[in-house]
Amino acid sequence: MRSAGMRMALSGVITLLAVSTAAADSAYFSVKGGAFLPSGKEHGTANSLKSFDTGYAAEVAFGYRPESYAALELGTGVYSASGTVTDAVARSEKTLYGVPITLTAKAILELEKLELFAGAGAGYYFAFIDQKLSFTNGGIAPVDESSHGSALGYHLVAGGDLKLSENFRLGADFKWFSVKPDLELTDAQNVKKSSSWDLGGTTVSLGFKYLY
Repeated sequence: MRSAGMRMALSGVITLLAVSTAAADSAYFSVKGGAFLPSGKEHGTANSLKSFDTGYAAEVAFGYRPESYAALELGTGVYSASGTVTDAVARSEKTLYGVPITLTAKAILELEKLELFAGAGAGYYFAFIDQKLSFTNGGIAPVDESSHGSALGYHLVAGGDLKLSENFRLGADFKWFSVKPDLELTDAQNVKKSSSWDLGGTTVSLGFKYLY
């Protein structure tokens, strides 16, 4: 599964670069950053981000528009969040870092001063969780560990860009994504387990786009 995901990501890079070379007059580059809202707040399991606070996200993307109403975009970046859980048995402090490589298809509605868009896509996600685990029972040594995993994920996006000039745009967007890699971490019973984690959520971002 991991090798298949890597092949998909690499083929997406090669395809986008090849087509954008032929459509260089409609290519663009964007940079954006904002908040990451972890999923699982209401109905999450122990292997979700229900105990994590709002974090941050940053992304860079390269795309092209074969038509005024459509775009294909390749992106990467990082998102992160942290959370702490304390109960009668143990205290766990976790920090998540996610690095996606995504390919997104967008439909665009172009107005006089605005460009509105919505789209969907898929990507390959690399995830890392650092955990510091201490136990109420002083006879058990604390745990300081890291785990990493990767998996295919999918996402939905919506937003808009304000036309500042012929080449520059100021934009805002909303992205929801889902990804569930396998991670191996120690639980409150001091047992190390490998299981699927729900590491998706929502990002709300602001950024600039340069058309060339």
